[in-house]
Amino acid sequence: MKKATFFAAAIAILGFTSLNAQAQEQAQTQGQQTEQVQEQGNRELVTQDQLPEAVQNALKSDVYKDWTVGEIHKITPEEGAANAEVVYEIKLTNAEGQEGVVRMNEKGGAAESEKE
Repeated sequence: MKKATFFAAAIAILGFTSLNAQAQEQAQTQGQQTEQVQEQGNRELVTQDQLPEAVQNALKSDVYKDWTVGEIHKITPEEGAANAEVVYEIKLTNAEGQEGVVRMNEKGGAAESEKE
């Protein structure tokens, strides 16, 4: 009985350690993504009504019909940037609670990602 209790406690500790490591890794990844976006230009929180008509129409299309729009950021490139297009970063959530991010240009198309 003592062995089973010890074994269960050891598994629980390993599980908590694994969850903590995953959370730290995820936080680090999100921090890196935020730094990359900040390097790309200025971020401004906007509403869905402030989006260009082409982006609004793209969000109404069948592709995104099962998704709910969340936060929207308008990313304006720095002066003299090689990729000088405005990008809209749109967070989406579906009925199952899955989250995703779509990056669109002002024409409602996929935004070009920077080549590394």
